[in-house]
Amino acid sequence: MSEKAAFSRVLARVEKPGRYVGGEWNEIRKDPARVRTKVALAFPDVYEIGMSYLGQKILYDLLNKDRDVLAERVFAPWPDLERELRAAGLPLASLENGLPLREFDIVGFSLLYELNFSNVLTVLDLGGIPLTSAERGEDVPLIIAGGPAAFNPEPVADIFDLVFLGDGEEGFPEIVRAVAGQRRRNLPRRERLRELARIEGVYVPSLYEAVPEAGSRLVVPRPLSGTGAPAVVRKRLVRDFARSPFPEKIVVPGLRVVFDRVAVEAARGCPQNCRFCQASTLYFPHRPKDPDVIHRTALRSLRQTGYEDLSLSALSIGDHPQLEATVGSLMDDLAKEKISLSLSSLRPGRLSRELVENILKVRKTGFTLVPEAGTERLRAVINKKLDAREIRDALTFAFEGGWKLVKLYFMAGLPTETAEDLAGIVGLVREVVDLGRAIQGPPPRVHVSLSSFIPKPHTPFQWLGMDDEAVLAEKQEYVRSELRRFRTVEVKTHPLATSVLEAVFSRGDRQLGPVLIDAWRRGARFDGWDDKLDVGAWTDAFAAAGLDHRDYLRPLPRDAVLPWDHIDTRLKKSRLAEELDAALRGERTPDCGERSCGECRGCDERAWKKPARPARIKPVPPARGPAGEPAETVVRYQAVYSKRGKARYLSHIDLIHILQRSFRRAGIEVVKTQGFHPKMDFSYGPALPLGMEALREVLEFRSGRRLETRDFLARVNRSVPPGIRFSGLAAVAAGTPSLHKITETLVYSLDRADEALGPRRSAPELRAAFDRFRSAHGGAPGEMRLAGRRLVLSLPPDPAKGARAQDIVREIFGIEDPVYVLRRDAVVLKTGGGSSAGGPSSCPGHVPWPR
Repeated sequence: MSEKAAFSRVLARVEKPGRYVGGEWNEIRKDPARVRTKVALAFPDVYEIGMSYLGQKILYDLLNKDRDVLAERVFAPWPDLERELRAAGLPLASLENGLPLREFDIVGFSLLYELNFSNVLTVLDLGGIPLTSAERGEDVPLIIAGGPAAFNPEPVADIFDLVFLGDGEEGFPEIVRAVAGQRRRNLPRRERLRELARIEGVYVPSLYEAVPEAGSRLVVPRPLSGTGAPAVVRKRLVRDFARSPFPEKIVVPGLRVVFDRVAVEAARGCPQNCRFCQASTLYFPHRPKDPDVIHRTALRSLRQTGYEDLSLSALSIGDHPQLEATVGSLMDDLAKEKISLSLSSLRPGRLSRELVENILKVRKTGFTLVPEAGTERLRAVINKKLDAREIRDALTFAFEGGWKLVKLYFMAGLPTETAEDLAGIVGLVREVVDLGRAIQGPPPRVHVSLSSFIPKPHTPFQWLGMDDEAVLAEKQEYVRSELRRFRTVEVKTHPLATSVLEAVFSRGDRQLGPVLIDAWRRGARFDGWDDKLDVGAWTDAFAAAGLDHRDYLRPLPRDAVLPWDHIDTRLKKSRLAEELDAALRGERTPDCGERSCGECRGCDERAWKKPARPARIKPVPPARGPAGEPAETVVRYQAVYSKRGKARYLSHIDLIHILQRSFRRAGIEVVKTQGFHPKMDFSYGPALPLGMEALREVLEFRSGRRLETRDFLARVNRSVPPGIRFSGLAAVAAGTPSLHKITETLVYSLDRADEALGPRRSAPELRAAFDRFRSAHGGAPGEMRLAGRRLVLSLPPDPAKGARAQDIVREIFGIEDPVYVLRRDAVVLKTGGGSSAGGPSSCPGHVPWPR
């Protein structure tokens, strides 16, 4: 059996095979034999999360623009696929070409979250790559880390060959070019790493040794003599971020993902300087994108993807200096297409009625506020610039605008927190409910998220300790119990075990490397998932290493060198100390827009703070016109399509979203449903089981335009992903019953020579087995016939009136997953009520299928 066939067998035994097959719209697939450098962009979490990450989208687009570079995607396999790959002896491979990880020159991991570290080991091990840098030979790919969780690289220093710090689009292509040059010169691995360490933003852990720090229980890295490694590694920055390009032709996932929309990065960094926030330091300084770039990128991307939702992404979108002009210009175009716009992290102080009205032009999503703390005193401690008046004004805008759902985010365990601060959370939620009831009548739905404060590196609170787990549990229970009286309030608390483990690895040192590997060997996987964290594996691993994880949660000496001090974020450590002192005094400090650069001393160039240019937003040329001419009345159509190859791994729900986006890309106008979230009004035949191929499926839609068959097929077949193809279109006569009512028969078939069915059976044996099945099931209706090598089943569409094809095949052939050996050949419609999918209809007034 070929490796490809073996992998197909594996996919039949996993929960969501669509995560692992690729073939999505806008996927970039190159010939590996015609490039110089192959890069695997690895994300150590599942497909649905990784495909939502903007950083991977940027690098995928940027690297593949170089004709000499191939960049493909790899995601951490869910435990079911890991188990099946190991059992079959198959390697983890990329989505685009199915290349095993060992065949790449570079495997680059995006580290967003410390609790993904164990998944890095899974990816490496399944890819046939040794877990530690010291074990890797000359022919093994270079293993690189980047992303926010890489800014304290010490806990994973043994695993990665090098770590890149800063804006990936600025430095990662330089690393790729350097690696290509090194391969041509045939340099030894050790010498390659020394050369790469000279690139700004690159940290090579093997060129450093971990030594004890006086007065601290942690070890810190020092450059090894003779290596030339820098004592301090400075993060890399995109210089002209305002006009830097952002990918427009993004890959459209085959599955529903966490953020399933076009997301355009509107700014990088945040000027607010909240003292608990690590991201504001890591992405410092604040750099807004030019409004014209945002506008152009958003509209072009929507047209090339078919999405109906757009979001502008930033740590604090409200601090974009030209937000209202940007949103106003976008909504002029989006409202015409019924495309919704959402804004992430919008501060109340930047809300205006005009902005709210623009967002509400299409549809309402949840309204989010992030107070973090329950009292103004504690918000001053964390430097959160949000007062009671701003909160009330923002909520008033929201409730008057019709929002029914409000999301509130808080933290427990913040520095100097008291019982009054926790009571303040409860009081604030009560005020939200009362205000919503006063404006709207019924009480609003309120979702409260309560997470645990972690004193992260590179923040003013990095020297502080974290609350004990028992103390945090008491605080969570207090808030939950007090809010139970409100029936429309839902409280979600983050599991304490995951928060503690995140804190340990975010504040850890190189001593944690062996603990991580040991816990992984004991079964640690997907530690950030509530139902996957194996606390026992971690407890045993810490005990085996002779380490107490609580040591990493305690306060750190102010005068000690910290394990992450060799990473220069461009914000001085002395500045962080000043902010800590201000926090302990309960003082707020101005944000970047309110003070001079000389006060902060974080920027070495005043160029970062140039005044924003007036917004000059150029109109984007209109999209190609829709198919067909306007019709006098709405026309109902039936269309026939096939679903084969990689498309068989799409669930029915995923298929619905894919077809809707395909029609949008093709310019096929479809009448929308009414209600809160208007969608294209499609009707489908009986849902096809995940994993089953189909030759002639049927769907219906209504359009206000007269569609010509040839133009429809040409447009839509240019706009569907591989595996889906349309073959027919017919207008449906007025008064024809619904598709559900006129579906008469479903025709299935299988190849009798398929090895999965076991020894080939004779025709009499199969007929006898089918008759026994019908008899055992009360004479279930249906017919069986043989057509050459194929066994054909004709069954009623309602399983309640008979039996499913997979049930029949399972019982006759004794196989567990019959869906993957079956094919649905046709959806047959009643004569006089429609057409047999794929053939002409005799129904009066029904346009026949094109031959």
